[in-house]
Amino acid sequence: MMLKILGNNGPYPAPGGACSGYLLSSDSGNTRLLIDCGTGVLNRLLAEGALDTLDAVLLSHLHYDHMSDMLPMQYALQFNPRPKPLPVYAPEAPEAVRALLEAPCFDLWPAEDLTIGEMRVAFTPARHPVPTNAIAVECDGERFVFTGDSNQDALVELFCEGASLLLADCGLSAADHSFTAPHYSARLCGELAKSAHAKRLLLTHLNPKYAPQALLEEAREAYPNAELAELGEVYYI
Repeated sequence: MMLKILGNNGPYPAPGGACSGYLLSSDSGNTRLLIDCGTGVLNRLLAEGALDTLDAVLLSHLHYDHMSDMLPMQYALQFNPRPKPLPVYAPEAPEAVRALLEAPCFDLWPAEDLTIGEMRVAFTPARHPVPTNAIAVECDGERFVFTGDSNQDALVELFCEGASLLLADCGLSAADHSFTAPHYSARLCGELAKSAHAKRLLLTHLNPKYAPQALLEEAREAYPNAELAELGEVYYI
């Protein structure tokens, strides 16, 4: 598989940046999934080709930094219609935000395990203030896992076991983290990758208030090969 980072910030974009958005493609290129579509992602997605090449959108949860660009995407699809509505898999709450996605160009589905083209997709609940899922995708003999926004959670930790590439929410520094916080710290991301025997760790949901290198150093205390998910970069899984 191939992962392209369309957005790596949260809960707001850095200057010139974008919030959560990840384009995952099979080796053949015949299956393409967009995972999250936060602020600033749509323009980068359009640079990757026509919207009609997307097989589905997976939204980990319905906070704006993970789904707000779905709203202007409706206009893009009105002016560039697909043969069929775009399948969108998302939690069913908060209801008021989900209602914003009820448009003829989207085919809305609950976030349940399924097969999309060449990819097998699985979801598990994560610990966050609104219904949120970690997402795993298996394809081409590899397993990609995205924690979504979460804090320490036994189910998420089991879900990440053996990931070929773990894309983890490092929304907080260790100094700002607490057990009741809505995000992992960078150090906890490193500990998660180590305990889950992940082959590779990418840090995302980078809060612009922190220096990215400082977060990376924290994660590397537990997982020396941790990397930052760099905007626009492609990672082969």
